[in-house]
Amino acid sequence: MSKKLQDPDIEALAKKNIFDKVADGDWYKYSQEPEIQAIVRHSAQVVQQINDVAKTDLDKATLMLRDFLPNASQSADIYFPLTSIEHPAKLFVGEETFINANLQILSAGKVTIGAHCFIGPNCQLYTPNHHPSNKELRRQGWQYDGPITIGDDCWFGGSVIVLPNVTIGDNVVIGAGSVVIKDIPSNTVAAGNPARVIKHND
Repeated sequence: MSKKLQDPDIEALAKKNIFDKVADGDWYKYSQEPEIQAIVRHSAQVVQQINDVAKTDLDKATLMLRDFLPNASQSADIYFPLTSIEHPAKLFVGEETFINANLQILSAGKVTIGAHCFIGPNCQLYTPNHHPSNKELRRQGWQYDGPITIGDDCWFGGSVIVLPNVTIGDNVVIGAGSVVIKDIPSNTVAAGNPARVIKHND
């Protein structure tokens, strides 16, 4: 059985701080982690402030966004409005990448978007997991986060969803509306729900 499908070792987890749990992909209860809650709530407020400023002053909103996203390249172009970026310090964006409106990133897992990417509107990147078969663990609020990695020169159509623990290689095209649940190799075109490789670009 995968470590992630085992019941949480509550005694061992009690000895770790929340940021180590997240980094190690361990179970935690969001409802009992005030430090994580504070980050998410603050980020939600900042996103709304940036969106409000963007209605009348795009230059100022862009400066605010650069402060908000310390690990995004200065040459990355991210359109407003944003939907949510819950953990801005966990988002890494490469140079010359373009991200269209309504980007949504949940939650505490690391998200890496490479250089020279085109990310279409309404894309959603989700790092949290819950137990797929143990309803009691879900009721208790247990979750863990898995990273998302997107390579260089990728193009996502609109409304693409990427799930936790997914790595997408370089020069990958993901068709609009696709749901990516597993790794996609470099130099391919993938589409569908779940997304599957439909073409190789050698």
